[in-house]
Amino acid sequence: MAILERLKKMQNDSGKNRLVMILDGMGVAIVKKLLDKDGFFARHLTDVETAIIPATTVAATTAYRIGKMPWETGFVGWSQYFAETDEVIEVFLNKNYYTGEVSKMPTHTNTLSFKTSVEQINADGRRAFEIMPAFVPGGAETFDDWLKQIVDTANRETDAYIYAYWTEPDAALHEFGEDNDNVKTLLRDMEQKVEKALGQIVNKTEVLITADHGHKLVKPLFLTDFPDIEQSLLHPISIEARAASLFVKPEKIAEFPVMFNKHFGKWFKLVTKQEFERDYLHAQKPVRFIGDFMALATADYGLHQNRDVKYYISNHAGITKEELEIPIIQHLVNSR
Repeated sequence: MAILERLKKMQNDSGKNRLVMILDGMGVAIVKKLLDKDGFFARHLTDVETAIIPATTVAATTAYRIGKMPWETGFVGWSQYFAETDEVIEVFLNKNYYTGEVSKMPTHTNTLSFKTSVEQINADGRRAFEIMPAFVPGGAETFDDWLKQIVDTANRETDAYIYAYWTEPDAALHEFGEDNDNVKTLLRDMEQKVEKALGQIVNKTEVLITADHGHKLVKPLFLTDFPDIEQSLLHPISIEARAASLFVKPEKIAEFPVMFNKHFGKWFKLVTKQEFERDYLHAQKPVRFIGDFMALATADYGLHQNRDVKYYISNHAGITKEELEIPIIQHLVNSR
């Protein structure tokens, strides 16, 4: 069952609480590598799903919250090219990806806005809640506070849909990678705290724990080292380093695949806009943020415009197993 179908089923169910917990970046490979095989997550791992593509937070969590795929929402990656102001914009933060300045189109999110599933459920007269980090007003400052909000909500309600998202282990993985002992300690601590928190829920609650994507250790490649590619582009790279949207100058379109594959064919799968929309987004209409080509990572490299941009030792959005496989961890609290 596809992940959105699972969420919609839980949203439409009744007679108990339905709790969805999204732990950002906690792919199947991370669970199996960093956690004990007899730990809470592994014991309740019932299935494996394929992440929404691109396997990245902007695309996946927006789909989770709204119930629509990236081609429908327009949220396809961390940084997207907007022709209105000729900017690559970090759509969650509303700032220029390359300069860090506030976007010249501060209302651009209005063109990408939908009601969340929680808002829709509440509008229908049922009960639903979102529990988020502190970047959302009223959100949790710490993981402990986040879990407390979850427990308090589940103990107050008896027939509610609860969507809860947390930023870890993604942030730690980006900075330190999966081989770092502190990352392992963090994730084990999170697992133990989740198990303890669920044990404090007194009302019948169906629990689904999953992720938006996995993670992979990566190395950077910079277009400034490949002037023939850099000079063929109309705009800087957008969307993601491992799912790079490439807008190509019209006179370079025909020769671009040969040039690109000469340099990067060992590490990236180059597909046309039409191929990406059809085979990966399953789109029913063109998506304006997708360039003439998409470079999809198949190995351990990320593609960056230059050395001035932020890059990580672990990343996602490519099409490797480590990035695409997400866990389905299920648990029923107080089934009596």
